[in-house]
Amino acid sequence: MAALTRATKANYIIHDHIQAETTDREDHTFCGIMFPVKCKDILPLDHLVINSVAIRGALGPLTVWVTKSEDLNGEIQLSKKHWTKIYQKEHKPSFVGYEELDLSAKPIRLKPGQVKGIYIHSTRRGDEAIVYDNKAKQKTVDDSFITILPGRAHVSEKVFGSIPIWGWGSAWRDNREFVGQLKYGAVYKLWNPQENLSFGGSFRTAARILFMCQRRAESPFSKLPDDCLFFILNMMRWDWVNDTSVEMRSEQKQRRRLRRQQMIQEADAIMDENNSHADANEVAGAEDDDDDDDAQVEGDEEDLDFMDEDSSDDSEDADTSDSDDDDSDVDDEESSEEEYRWGDHVGSRSAFHFNADDSSDSEDSESDHERDEHARRIAIMRARRNILSFLRSH
Repeated sequence: MAALTRATKANYIIHDHIQAETTDREDHTFCGIMFPVKCKDILPLDHLVINSVAIRGALGPLTVWVTKSEDLNGEIQLSKKHWTKIYQKEHKPSFVGYEELDLSAKPIRLKPGQVKGIYIHSTRRGDEAIVYDNKAKQKTVDDSFITILPGRAHVSEKVFGSIPIWGWGSAWRDNREFVGQLKYGAVYKLWNPQENLSFGGSFRTAARILFMCQRRAESPFSKLPDDCLFFILNMMRWDWVNDTSVEMRSEQKQRRRLRRQQMIQEADAIMDENNSHADANEVAGAEDDDDDDDAQVEGDEEDLDFMDEDSSDDSEDADTSDSDDDDSDVDDEESSEEEYRWGDHVGSRSAFHFNADDSSDSEDSESDHERDEHARRIAIMRARRNILSFLRSH
């Protein structure tokens, strides 16, 4: 019964706010910036709470919007109906220091692994409202809690407007980075048996040793029931036994690497099984192929008589199909010109696609090597099968 009353998450938020600050090169200034933010699943988090956003520029009448969808699935829609306004206020210009936009009335909450889009816009006339940068790397900010990804800049004075201030072209610009600060707090999970794997290796070792001591009669812990130990672990913070985010991240990478190796081994086993069946079928079919060779040769000679007549018809068909292909290519070029007007601008109604993968560069290189090796083995097996089928047919 006591297990039913154990808390599953902390009922407090860290009071010393965590601050994520971007680089600031002041590459551009314009009306707005939209960017994705991801909550990482490395630490045992229940959720993050973004309390404020800080930006600089001429500012003016500002609004902050957040995506409604709980699962963006790699793309952000730029239509107003997919967003919720959480902040609206007019601010004085702040060209040097960051001006903080307090979101505590409607904070942004992120679950581990969840991505949400944030859109900051100013209706001030001109092109000096909000400072942002060109995309310099794959991740604008990458700490133990969140990842801020590059997004799109907005060059329209109207919120979600599709017409830029000069009256033509696209109102959105790709490959732009948010410049400013995000302040957020973390709500951690509390230890429970079903959440044991969410905690670090040192914490899991401490929990295991605690229960091992309880099982020994000479230990003072043997007088405590399991529920008492559950509550002791439940009230311990995740980092009280010296677990760090770096160690937990490396442990997470190791688990992913082992899963990939297991998948490769399973794929190789399937390939070997298929090849063994194919070899058995080749031996069984070789005798039948010898009996059918004479009949096949006679049929091939009869087919040769009709090849000349068919070739002339095929050439005419090929000419008409070539002309059709040329027309379709022209249509494709015209449609692409309508969608991509100039430079790096894209269509104002097209969704923004992003990649929120947490893997590092070193891990990517290792996984690329494993994938290349696996692809090489598959290519060798396919080449062997094609050679055998070629020899058998001749």
